Amino acid sequence: MRGATLVGAVLGAMLVWAAPALAVDTVTTGLLGSPSSGSWPYHIGVKEGFFAQNGIKLDLVYVPTAPGLVQELAAGSLDIAGTVGVVEPIHAIEKGAPVALFRIVGAISPYEMLAKPTIHSIKELKGKTICIGGLADINRVYLERMVQANGLKDGQFDIVVAGSTGARFAALKSGAVDATMLVPPYSFYAEAAGYNNIGMIADYAGDLPFSGASVSLPWAAKHRDTLTRFRAALDRSIAWFYQDANRDAAIDILAALVHSPRADVAKSYDFLRKIHYYATGDTVPRKGLQHLIDAMKQLGDIEGKVTPDRLVIPGFTKITD
Repeated sequence: MRGATLVGAVLGAMLVWAAPALAVDTVTTGLLGSPSSGSWPYHIGVKEGFFAQNGIKLDLVYVPTAPGLVQELAAGSLDIAGTVGVVEPIHAIEKGAPVALFRIVGAISPYEMLAKPTIHSIKELKGKTICIGGLADINRVYLERMVQANGLKDGQFDIVVAGSTGARFAALKSGAVDATMLVPPYSFYAEAAGYNNIGMIADYAGDLPFSGASVSLPWAAKHRDTLTRFRAALDRSIAWFYQDANRDAAIDILAALVHSPRADVAKSYDFLRKIHYYATGDTVPRKGLQHLIDAMKQLGDIEGKVTPDRLVIPGFTKITD
């Protein structure tokens, strides 16, 4: 028996030694700017091992602007754009770029309008200068929704552009602008400094999806299984974010990356959970996409020929009505 046991152990060791290692696919994934709350699920997925468990290694590449991120995706420099405003893929796809949206990440806008201490409402922005992220991006759509709901029209206020949230906050602090749209934690910094929060964009544009994950279509055609495993890991990361027991760990993950006070990151976590920022399902809302397309067409930003079904991968991404 002892001999049989020894032979069995040796054979078992040989089988383990001979077993092929789990294949790991490296996915070049673009993110906007630098680590932030917008890319939180990806950092969770890496730290908690969800991507690794699905045989995926993320090669994270940070791109300064959203249009640049989609341009690199269309050129094939990136496999996936991990999180980017939905308007950018719409622009690209209408022009024939080989990219597709495969999941909504930010279900609702986290932007808030912050104004000088002397301004207390959206209506008081008449004759003022407002800073937004771009004249052909989601900020412009949000601004139109907000001012129209409060009786203001184009020409009754001035617009200046600053691409990043940090730059817009700096413009507000310098006195160069009267109001701007900020996301956490900058919106918290502004309120703490005495600026007035005069409106949440979610109250005016709750039907519009904010951000999504997009993929290079040539890459997706060759790596369908990898894309499926990638999406599953992202789904798991978002589900983990929402679990009460993981609050402290989630805060620690982002705080270590952004080098911000933990208290500020905690405020961002609580805010994003409150508005249910991250989309928990892997389906894409047809009505939300159509509303966004219509809003962009109304601004003259696109021709409006693209449809929600053209934005996704047929047979892979489910569109719900």
